[in-house]
Amino acid sequence: MSATLLIDVPDQAGLDSVEIPRLLAQAWKARRSGLLQLDHDGIVHNLLFRRGNPVGFEDSAQAVGFARFLEARGEIDAAQRESAEYLARERPCAEASAVMGLKLLDAPALYRALRAQAQLQIAESLSWESGLYRWLSLPASQEGSTSQTKPHDGLGLLQAELPKRWGLDRLFSSLIPVQEVCGGLDPACLAVTQRLATAGRAAEQALTALGRGHSVGRVLGDCAGDPLAASTLWVTVHSGLLRVSSAPTEPKALDFEVEVAPSTEASPRSASEARSSTRSQSPASNLAPGDAGLREEIVARLEELADLDHYTALQIDREASASQIKKAYFKAAKRYHPDALVRLDLADSREDAARLFARIAEAFEILSDPVKRQAYDQDGQTPNEVDTAQLAQAETSFRKGEVLAKMGNFEGALDYLGPAVELWPEEPAYQAALGWALYKQRRPDLPRATTHLELALASSPEDPVLLYRLGRVLRAAGDSERSAALLARAGGREHLDAE
Repeated sequence: MSATLLIDVPDQAGLDSVEIPRLLAQAWKARRSGLLQLDHDGIVHNLLFRRGNPVGFEDSAQAVGFARFLEARGEIDAAQRESAEYLARERPCAEASAVMGLKLLDAPALYRALRAQAQLQIAESLSWESGLYRWLSLPASQEGSTSQTKPHDGLGLLQAELPKRWGLDRLFSSLIPVQEVCGGLDPACLAVTQRLATAGRAAEQALTALGRGHSVGRVLGDCAGDPLAASTLWVTVHSGLLRVSSAPTEPKALDFEVEVAPSTEASPRSASEARSSTRSQSPASNLAPGDAGLREEIVARLEELADLDHYTALQIDREASASQIKKAYFKAAKRYHPDALVRLDLADSREDAARLFARIAEAFEILSDPVKRQAYDQDGQTPNEVDTAQLAQAETSFRKGEVLAKMGNFEGALDYLGPAVELWPEEPAYQAALGWALYKQRRPDLPRATTHLELALASSPEDPVLLYRLGRVLRAAGDSERSAALLARAGGREHLDAE
């Protein structure tokens, strides 16, 4: 990818230097008309544009595959699909023509299906990273035909498809160089931004914050790394919807750590140590594709949860200590918090998770208060007015801090990591993140950074990431002897991170 993202792109180049999404965004920005030809591994896609939006699509294999597309959508059955394919081969003609000739679909349904297939094919090309592209003048024979064709919503397509085709990690990487960009939304494009805002609450929040002059990095942090917010930010910046008033002349030099998995021969670690090590890595490094097992677990727990007492809801014994109750709650928060599911590509389970999390939070609210717990143990009644929103604040704050720290905005991350630690100081991941942000900010606070990293290391004494980080901080503080010992225990990781 090109390091500088706020520039116009040439009329032809390799797809390894200019991403296809940027070509679409730039076409909209320039209100461009013409033919965009994409060549990838022998597959050629021709996208016809009129005033910035795609209005037509052709590819080298377009003559086949349409009937199967219709079958997959449930618009024709297998026998009809075979009839259409046979007729297309015999004539020969495009399968869409065969479908019409056999009267398998009426004209409006056929038109909608052709548009849906074109959008799918454009979306599939967004992830191409090799090949060539070039802009050509629109052939005279097609200029008239496109004038009456309804255009596709190019920006809406990018907003919806980038999280699927790129993933959150790549979106993060592409936004890092423009994290300090800010300005205001172009009032001339109000209808477009309003349409993008209807994609979801995260999109609306991101656009509102941009309109108030907040920076790209800050907005992404406030949205806790939501994929829809990230794609909305990307589209807004690269399409020119954001009138930039402040942008770095070159990408900000960020200090990223290369995380190396501990040796499989190392001694087994506790669950707490494993969580801390995972949390210490970049937030996108431990993302996984949709976990069907977790989705089924949420549904199963919901079915039984209403009939369970508070102790069983938190999966603890009645003799559990206050510390054990708090740990059980935050363990559940990490697994079932609705924000976490979005980052694991399980957004469709968010509503169920919110109900489950509210029930678990209710149990924690009662059992963490000695007076309420005693009353509950005596008569099994739950006091009213449970503030579940406050119980989720620690994890929510931590997630926002994670996003900002990943983008190199350690000062902004401190605004969220500090409150997370105040609410739950026993969580080593929170302590570790706060300690590292205190060290990595522009003016390092070495004493406080040392304190928080030592607290985290006390809970996970063999975590190589924590050993390495504390060793770095102590070396900066002048404690070379202890620093050397910790870095040695970390496995000589110091050469993996630039000073």
